[in-house]
Amino acid sequence: MQSPVRRFTHSLPSFSLNDKISMAAIGFAVLVMLLTLGALSALREQRMFYDRLEHLAVASRNIERTNALIYAVVMESRGIYMSFDRNVARRYADSQLAKIAQLAKVVEEWQVALADDDAAVFAPFRKRIDQFIAFRTEMARRTISVGSSAARELGDNDENRAVRTALNEDLEALSRLYDERMGELNELVDERGLALVYLGGLGLLLIALIAAAALALRWGVLMPLLDVAEVTDRIAAGRIKLKIPHARRHDEIGRVAHAVETYQEGTFRLQELEQHEVEIERQHADVLRDNERLEQGAISSQQRLDAAVANMAQGLIMLDSFGYVLMVNDQYRKLYGVPGSIAKPGAHMREILAHRAKLGLLREKPSEFLAALRERMKQRRAETFEMELADGRVIRIAERPMDGGGWIATHEDFTAQRRNERVLARAEYFLAALLENIPQAVVAKDAQSLRYVFVNRATEVLFGLPRSEIIGRAARELFPEPTGELLETFDREQLGQAVVDQVPKTHSIETPGNGKRDVVVRRLPVSTGEGEPKYLLSIVEDRTQDQRAAA
Repeated sequence: MQSPVRRFTHSLPSFSLNDKISMAAIGFAVLVMLLTLGALSALREQRMFYDRLEHLAVASRNIERTNALIYAVVMESRGIYMSFDRNVARRYADSQLAKIAQLAKVVEEWQVALADDDAAVFAPFRKRIDQFIAFRTEMARRTISVGSSAARELGDNDENRAVRTALNEDLEALSRLYDERMGELNELVDERGLALVYLGGLGLLLIALIAAAALALRWGVLMPLLDVAEVTDRIAAGRIKLKIPHARRHDEIGRVAHAVETYQEGTFRLQELEQHEVEIERQHADVLRDNERLEQGAISSQQRLDAAVANMAQGLIMLDSFGYVLMVNDQYRKLYGVPGSIAKPGAHMREILAHRAKLGLLREKPSEFLAALRERMKQRRAETFEMELADGRVIRIAERPMDGGGWIATHEDFTAQRRNERVLARAEYFLAALLENIPQAVVAKDAQSLRYVFVNRATEVLFGLPRSEIIGRAARELFPEPTGELLETFDREQLGQAVVDQVPKTHSIETPGNGKRDVVVRRLPVSTGEGEPKYLLSIVEDRTQDQRAAA
């Protein structure tokens, strides 16, 4: 079979793409006609069983819907039994009434569509389902008007359980009846398997034709196009002189290859023009660099230094070894309110200090400040320190010795930074005190290892361990099995959710040193920026006493 396929694929280049597409269309038209005839034949056979199949499908869906709604009503009833909060029990009761209404509607629709020969089996089931609906409705009514205790009182009896058991038996009987009828229908379908064999043969033929068409398209059309596309990409990447494949073909692919040859020639000409343009731009850049170098040489080093000093964000003052000012910028003058007539090159540092003392911007005497400055200059000791002025500002001073005995210092207003640090420190202290004194246990875990990185005092009480034995360890290392594994499972589920679940989770845990506790946990992933959460914050409320009191 491979030899005819290979000869067919090799003969494809002699045909135009239009001819190839026409042949493929004819072949698929014949195949579609055969499949249509087969489908019509199968449809004729199918109509004989359609009504019975539809009836069985509707009955099966009704059984599934009825069973699911009965289960949902029972689950809502359990919610009422287990809810000690009246508002929570009412919500379960409202939900139960809604489920009961849906159940009554489904049973009514089922009875309307019921076949005559199913009425005898359906009658006892309808009677019990009415009893079930009446009982659950009364339970919801008592829950809403009185509370969950009245519902528990009503529901805790053998009669209720007997009705539920009978309902299950009725549903099983109906399910068995419909299964038997479905089996009969399947036997009839098996007798008409010739249609399936016919359609299967057509399917195999379709696969064979598709495979042949795919091979023909691959080797006769797609691969030549890929060859031409690959060469085109290499030309676009800069390799101009390449041989264009399939350029001698006489079909549409040959015309595409010829167009690529034309593109190749145009690209070669364009590359020559670009190279010429690059050379001109390089020569122009050389001329600009030479001009810039000449312009920079015309500016004196003193001018550049003055410009740099004048545009500094910090105040700067430069002294010689005797304390006379060599350079001072406007930022320094503005920082201390010293006019340019005093803070200027040639002035002595004592004059500037005297003016600062007069303005109240020097806490110590000018002579003492100057003596300490001379001592640092003598020792050539670089130093960075902060000084608080009388007006409350904090100035950061960085001093460095210069070659030749001079001294240079920068002065920067650090008031805002220090004020922000104090505000941040107070906020951190307040937050730590708040977390330490709230009654709920607050724990923070690393999002990757799930090891504890923070616990408050309430956590120590809840776990029965000091925080020194908790920090750095994981839940599976602290809690006995299976509590540790369950807690880590819940933590990873919370971290893996795309949308944060805000609903608190109730757990019964065995603590390391405080026995068994009933807790409610709210988990919150915490990110320090964009991306994956870095921590998992958990707020744990111990409700053991409440649960025991309610019991």
